[in-house]
Amino acid sequence: MRWPRSPIHALRRLSRRAIILIAVAATLVGLIVGGLLAYPRIGAWAIRSKVVPKLAAKLGRDVIVGDIDVGYGHATLTDITVRGPHDGARPLAQVSKVDIDFGFWGSLVGSVDVEDVVVERLAIAVRRDASGVDNAQDVLDRVRGRGGAGGDSTNEGSSLRPAAMSVQHVSIEAVDEGSGVFAKVGDGQIVANAGQPIELRLRDLAATTTIGQSAGADAISARIDPHAKAGRVITIAGGRVSLWPKMALTGIGGTIGDGDASGRFGVDLAGGYGDVEGTLWTAKGWLEPATATASLALDADRFTLDKLAPILERSAVLDYDKTSVDASLHIDVAGAVATFSGGFHLRGLTVNHPMIADKPVADIDISGDVAGNFDRAARVLTLDRGDFVSRGLPFSLTGHGALPGGLLADGTRRVARALDAKLVIPPVPCQQALEAVPLEMAPFLEGFQLKGTFDAELHVAIDWANLDATRFTDDKEEHVGIFNCKVKKAPPDLGSRLAGSFEHAVEVDKDDWVSFVVGPENPDFVPIDQISPHLRNSIMSTEDSAFYHHRGFIVHEFKSALIKNLKAGAFRYGASSITMQLVKNVLLYREKTLARKFQELFLTWYLETALSKDRLFEIYLNVIEYGPGLYGIGPAARHYFGKAAADISPREAAFFSSILPAPKQRYAQYCEGTLKKWTEDKLDRILKIMLDRQRITQEEYDQAMATPLVFVKDGSETEAECLERTRRAIKRARPTNPMRK
Repeated sequence: MRWPRSPIHALRRLSRRAIILIAVAATLVGLIVGGLLAYPRIGAWAIRSKVVPKLAAKLGRDVIVGDIDVGYGHATLTDITVRGPHDGARPLAQVSKVDIDFGFWGSLVGSVDVEDVVVERLAIAVRRDASGVDNAQDVLDRVRGRGGAGGDSTNEGSSLRPAAMSVQHVSIEAVDEGSGVFAKVGDGQIVANAGQPIELRLRDLAATTTIGQSAGADAISARIDPHAKAGRVITIAGGRVSLWPKMALTGIGGTIGDGDASGRFGVDLAGGYGDVEGTLWTAKGWLEPATATASLALDADRFTLDKLAPILERSAVLDYDKTSVDASLHIDVAGAVATFSGGFHLRGLTVNHPMIADKPVADIDISGDVAGNFDRAARVLTLDRGDFVSRGLPFSLTGHGALPGGLLADGTRRVARALDAKLVIPPVPCQQALEAVPLEMAPFLEGFQLKGTFDAELHVAIDWANLDATRFTDDKEEHVGIFNCKVKKAPPDLGSRLAGSFEHAVEVDKDDWVSFVVGPENPDFVPIDQISPHLRNSIMSTEDSAFYHHRGFIVHEFKSALIKNLKAGAFRYGASSITMQLVKNVLLYREKTLARKFQELFLTWYLETALSKDRLFEIYLNVIEYGPGLYGIGPAARHYFGKAAADISPREAAFFSSILPAPKQRYAQYCEGTLKKWTEDKLDRILKIMLDRQRITQEEYDQAMATPLVFVKDGSETEAECLERTRRAIKRARPTNPMRK
């Protein structure tokens, strides 16, 4: 018989079990407490060793994190850099700080659900090099699931896609070295909440190009639903686009959005010009980013230019309120090519500019109908149709202009700009063509009445990489048909005036005018048959060799002068015939204006039809300047050599030819009584030209080469006085004509 255990024994047995349970509980509590205490460190380790590598694999980039601070359901990451092999000096992305809220209890069993993410100061640097390789496209493809390691979780059951995310202070820089485009966003914000459209707000946007175009906006906001195929809307405020430095569309506002699932975005924008308030144009149409296509209609309803007064007040345009303009343009974009067509009408324009005329040019009316395209990759603007009408004169302008850096057919880049343009004026009555020129640009042509038919066709092609290959009207089909016109009536003070004796006035010093008669009444006048043939031949050899054979214009010299001016970077060289120089000296101001040049060409044509070649040459030699206050070959021959114009020798004739480009400046040689070495060599070259062209005999050439040039002086002034008189004349001279007062 077993006796039951005593209560004391049972109590002891119970105490042992309790101790074991307590020990187990204590151990579990210790583990839990220890785990909780170690949680931040373990969490930081997990993020650095597990999450960051997975993110790097997802992006295909090196991801570097500075500090990681993990709390219970919260983590903070600072100084994050995302860098790849094509980033250049700046990494693709830099983040100052990321705050993450996640499900704490789930994380204890390895299931991490990100609830909220706040990103502070995200700086993005996108770069595409000249070969077309960029540092961002493959990242975008990976994020969209088109490449690289997929998924967004660290463990099954975890989700790294946050329920809510905001990015504060986003800045972006984008550089395309191939096209020369630089763009930046000064500041921005992105807000994305699960199940809601993404909100994007950007400020201080700007883009520039190496060829002068620029664009920007004060603010752009966008609303994008990644789960919907439509409903994306971009709103623009304070936008601006500058096609060239002094032509800017400003105050651009409106929306770009897609209303259906076709992938097309509707465009509805409006704006003004040059920071002037008000809506002066609209742009409506569509764009399709997936295919890089677009179609836009730009319309500017008729308005007067007083609305643009703030940007025109320092320009050459006058009387804004009397000038109006309207325009419409349709643009289709396909990839890098934009095709355009449209028209404009400008009415009542008045322009005042010293390079155009010495007086304001009023009542300019011009309309145009244009069509062409711009190839952004090739940087070529082509005008296939340019039909214009100005003051009743129709003309067309077609061709293309190319900018440096454009892609050529062989894959290389263009090193310099190029231009190829053609101007055509269809057959019109000569009087109609003349009346199309504003009176302010042709005051000397007032009173001319013409008959006949005028037309023109001019072609110029310039490649600044090969200026010697410049083309300028070198095709027989290209011409200016002024010689088809005849003068019915001319102003009485022109042709008839120059046919006989006339009074000519010159300004020998500032405000000191003298006049003299060009004709037999003046004892200093020398008829053409009493001027040494050596002088005539020398002048023709240096100034206009074919004077007696052309009709006033040295056509082939226009091209040579153009090439020289292009190489010099300024208009320093001319192609003036003797008749053109006569017009400048006798009839016109010598200021360099478009008006003066046009009148010079017209009057050259007229004098060539109204006067004989001998009469033209006779006037020329009797009025041109040969030194300070020294006009006409009669006084010049006596002053320099103490003889009559008929007795000028070949070497003396060559001297007169050598000083004509700058007679005041080269007069100093007379004061000093000796020639510069440069002048001696010049005389020798002129004499050789005269010999080669059979304008002097071999005997005359040999004698001229052996005979030194000797000046004759009357002793009325010292060398110093002569030089001072010359210096004063150069300083105070003004190349004007008193008849234009």
